[in-house]
Amino acid sequence: MHESTPPTATSGSARRRRAPSLRRSRAATMAAFATNGALPASLLARYAEVKDALELSPAIFGLVVVGFGLGGALALHMPGVINRWLGVARTASFGTLLMGGGLTLAAAGVALGNPWVVVAGLLITGFGDAAVDVSQNSQGLRVQTAYRRSLLNSMHAGWSIGAALGGAVGILAAVLGVPLATHMAVWALICVAAMTLSARAFMPEPDAEPEDAEPPVRPSGWSTVKILLPLALIALAGISVEDVGNNWSAVLLSTERGMDAASAGVGLTVLLAAQFIGRMIGDRVIDRLGERTSLILSLSAVIIGLLGAAWAPGVALTLVGLAVAGLGCAVTVPLAFARADRVPGLPAHSGVTWISWAMRAVMLSLSPAIGVMTQGSSLPVAISVIVGIAALALALQLRPRPQLQPEPRAAADR
Repeated sequence: MHESTPPTATSGSARRRRAPSLRRSRAATMAAFATNGALPASLLARYAEVKDALELSPAIFGLVVVGFGLGGALALHMPGVINRWLGVARTASFGTLLMGGGLTLAAAGVALGNPWVVVAGLLITGFGDAAVDVSQNSQGLRVQTAYRRSLLNSMHAGWSIGAALGGAVGILAAVLGVPLATHMAVWALICVAAMTLSARAFMPEPDAEPEDAEPPVRPSGWSTVKILLPLALIALAGISVEDVGNNWSAVLLSTERGMDAASAGVGLTVLLAAQFIGRMIGDRVIDRLGERTSLILSLSAVIIGLLGAAWAPGVALTLVGLAVAGLGCAVTVPLAFARADRVPGLPAHSGVTWISWAMRAVMLSLSPAIGVMTQGSSLPVAISVIVGIAALALALQLRPRPQLQPEPRAAADR
């Protein structure tokens, strides 16, 4: 891989001349990301209610809700195949329909008091989410190429906005006493309609290669691994921060820093707020500094932030560490997707699919691994071991790498 040239800056007049269809495609892609975040978050906000309704122990509840991640991991290479078969627009709509149906089935399982139905619904949801993840990121990269500047980070920020909205809807439904099955069925219909309308404004599929065109030279299996593995580590470094924030920041603040358990959730809030800010400004940073420099700075911030949070002597410095880690992880996943999409010779969407699958597969074991290490030593030690993912990703970025195909320059002023 090489330091890709920062996308060419476009003048104000060029921006004004952009075709309305391209601007609509950008807005539609942002809406797709937001919808994908909003749909499952509405159920997540009522997970405490789900646990109580099913009368599950914490351990059994943890096994039930892992169905979402397992469904995505079991999708393997299928999201790429589906996107090549149906196209990204139809896949986004189809995958969201699967997600909506799966979440409604899970909610019905809660009403029936049947955890197995809940697991089945979450498995379907996870599979649909994997397909949508590939389609929306592929579309985002297509729009980014047409604009000739970085945009994918702000689109991932749109996902965060959608997730916050979906969570708020879930909380409101719970406060109003709306039955879970009714809430999820109605919310699923709204989100499926939103995704379908958004997908209609996606950029068209690229023209097929002429039949007499020379087929691209595809890298061997080992060559592909050597190219994609460093990119997977970049993405995993980012989601390791999210896992620490989601599952362990409150535990760290309460057990290691003596903070009241009721207030310890502030750690996650600080981390997510910093990540959101990082994604809103990340595109400008990448355009100014280039991908490689941005990655080196981001991975360094992840390492410094997590280690600082793990070993800080007080609450304030722990929160500073979490904020630095959140800011650092903001651009890692979008950049991993962007680079994987440019690997020469791979079938369309294969690079993005591989990175998405690697994240989902590792997420199944990351938090349990932290728990095991914490039980054997301490949470700061466990977090320090997890920092090794970002350290390895950084080391691979600092060494000379094989060259990737440069980012294509689609005309932005059409």
